[in-house]
Amino acid sequence: MIKDLLGIQLEVNYSQTYGGGHDLLGGEPWAIEVKRRKAVTHGDVRQWWKQTTTQARKVELLPCLWHRADRGQWSVVIPDLYALEHKLFPIDDFNCTSTVTPELWAALSREEFKVE
Repeated sequence: MIKDLLGIQLEVNYSQTYGGGHDLLGGEPWAIEVKRRKAVTHGDVRQWWKQTTTQARKVELLPCLWHRADRGQWSVVIPDLYALEHKLFPIDDFNCTSTVTPELWAALSREEFKVE
């Protein structure tokens, strides 16, 4: 889906299983974590955000969490750009997030971060 949206081919980070790290490589400035479950709760997303921010901090990239429930649509959780710019909350605080569609994430990546 990311290749379709941005035209970039990301690589699975197979070493993250052993040494930690985000799931997809090549999506800078994003450290992309991907989660999929039969059902997704708000608590799941909050917990995954903690993991995502921890992994992103290790490589000094912005946290980006892609998640979906089985047969559901993808959602993308990113730091809210306004809250981030104005330092309203720490980046690992779930209050500092926005949940967007993959299409909006791609548009933000192109416009804000010049990812193409």
